[in-house]
Amino acid sequence: MDNLLKTGQEVLITIKRIGINGEGIGYYKRKAVFVDGVLPPEEVVVKITDVMDTYAKGEVVRVKVKAAKRVKPFCKHYGECGGCQLQHVDYQEQLSFKEEMLVQAMDRYSNLDVSKINFKEIIGMKNPRYYRFKSQMPVRNTDHGITTGLNKKETNDLVDLVHCPVQNEKVNEINEKVLEILDTHKVRAFDTAKMRGLVRYIVTRVSSATGEAQVTLVITIFNKALISAAKEIIKIPGVESVGISKNKDVKNVGIFGDEVEIIEGKPSILEGINDIKYDLKPKAFYQLNPEQAIKLYKEVKSNLDFEKDKVIVDAYCGSGAISAYLAPHAEQLLGIDINKESIYSARHNKKINGFTNVNYEIGEVKDVLPMFYSKKNFNPDVIIIDPPRSGIDDKTLEVLNRKVINKIIYVSCNPSTLAKNINVLKRNYKIESMRALDMFPHTSQIESITVLTKK
Repeated sequence: MDNLLKTGQEVLITIKRIGINGEGIGYYKRKAVFVDGVLPPEEVVVKITDVMDTYAKGEVVRVKVKAAKRVKPFCKHYGECGGCQLQHVDYQEQLSFKEEMLVQAMDRYSNLDVSKINFKEIIGMKNPRYYRFKSQMPVRNTDHGITTGLNKKETNDLVDLVHCPVQNEKVNEINEKVLEILDTHKVRAFDTAKMRGLVRYIVTRVSSATGEAQVTLVITIFNKALISAAKEIIKIPGVESVGISKNKDVKNVGIFGDEVEIIEGKPSILEGINDIKYDLKPKAFYQLNPEQAIKLYKEVKSNLDFEKDKVIVDAYCGSGAISAYLAPHAEQLLGIDINKESIYSARHNKKINGFTNVNYEIGEVKDVLPMFYSKKNFNPDVIIIDPPRSGIDDKTLEVLNRKVINKIIYVSCNPSTLAKNINVLKRNYKIESMRALDMFPHTSQIESITVLTKK
């Protein structure tokens, strides 16, 4: 079978499904071939670019039979920039694919009978553009000045992209003006080849509730030109906070350095849902898509019965968005997160909202939960758990299986790790329902809400 395909070979395949990274998957003599920019049930001529033991990769030469749901991408950089993967697919079809991808992940990794899982209809968006209210954009030097954009898929090559049609218009406008100001003050981007320059990233966040904006320049070293630039950036309409964060370790995959120093304006901006206020410092986590975030929190709330679900844990709580949303209804809430800045924001949010039934602890969930169980006679009715893409770590899974509680609401951004985690938790828990939510339209990313109850 290894000799069936060779690099450079052209083959005709039919696309059968969409993969977890948004690529089309077809088969050539039973060998899977991954191809970007195609969708089922298209017939495509593909040039093979890589051949592995169990699969191959290819690029489209031509589409012989187009799918009815293929549409023209609305961004001129699509296919070059690595930010979106599904702009060539009609949005309603994207939602169907994401529902299917969630089912496929459960079928592959959970060893459960997916026909018996209660999959609810995916929650989509009415207008799936300009939805991202925060950008974290790398910067580069060009012959025409400093610019920003996103990297090409699987490379460090920057696609010049000042205006992005999935980012909020105000974010785009602010980024463009920040670049102009940096050019005026001769502030250059950090060049990894020459190991010279100042700025690595521009991080811009806009509040959907107040319109306040926050700009953070991630830099390698401090230069007084940054002070002059910040005095101009704070004059951009809506910008209320300008900070710098030193991160000179080019091998560091994170954006921010250890600290953020505010050099102009306020230390935080105000976000909100109805009467609930969220005061956000630059490093505090809050969902990038506020419209879908509200739908997510409503979905979580709809699966709670506050007559029985009185004591709730918000694990990986970030700045406390979910716990603050539930605080007016629950008897007692505990938020846990390892990020100090997020917990600072969560505690501040508790104060400005006047909540007396919420507490926040800094630390890893695997350590904090056992501490509360053993020392404080703490017996939660529900744990809401929203881990990173890597999923729930083994020790936390052990804690959840050792002390079985009535209900877990698992908010996931990765169907594969969700399914693998459920495969461990199924020893003591059963799935009541599972629902996908499209937090990032036109990308392959899938958010989901799974309700697990004690067997």
